[in-house]
Amino acid sequence: MTAPATADRSFAIERIFNAPVERVFRLWTDPLLVAQWWGIRDCTIPLCVLDVRVGGRWRIDMLTASGALYRNQGSYLEVVENARLSYHDEPDPEIREWAGKPPGRSHHTVSFTPDGVRTHVHFEVTLATAADRERLLALGMRGGWMQSFDRLELLIGKGADDAG
Repeated sequence: MTAPATADRSFAIERIFNAPVERVFRLWTDPLLVAQWWGIRDCTIPLCVLDVRVGGRWRIDMLTASGALYRNQGSYLEVVENARLSYHDEPDPEIREWAGKPPGRSHHTVSFTPDGVRTHVHFEVTLATAADRERLLALGMRGGWMQSFDRLELLIGKGADDAG
């Protein structure tokens, strides 16, 4: 039996970052660093807790400039140092955009591939259903992740390797 196709439930983003793979992986796994780039433009991260191990839980709260708080959480499924992270994202049922009908749990995979002194990142999100994919894309999920990647690129450009 083969696994069902996920093309109608997925989207991907690819980016090449001007930093070695070890540094980019650390920027995805150190909560003090993740809090500096994760989320949409002009947001803050008042809480970032990452237990980066298989079965470990993560939680990132994003506070938008308009004052809306979005609680994001899930669990790690796979952790291969400097190569891959895979995790579930469990939607907060209280988010107003869901109108009482939150989407199902999604699966995110981030692959880190060395490209000389740079790192190629392939980020793929697979939603629970095709309808969830359409709904979340319409709400700006892909654009939000693109803003996060832009913020990560700026942080790399600053040479930031600590929480300062």
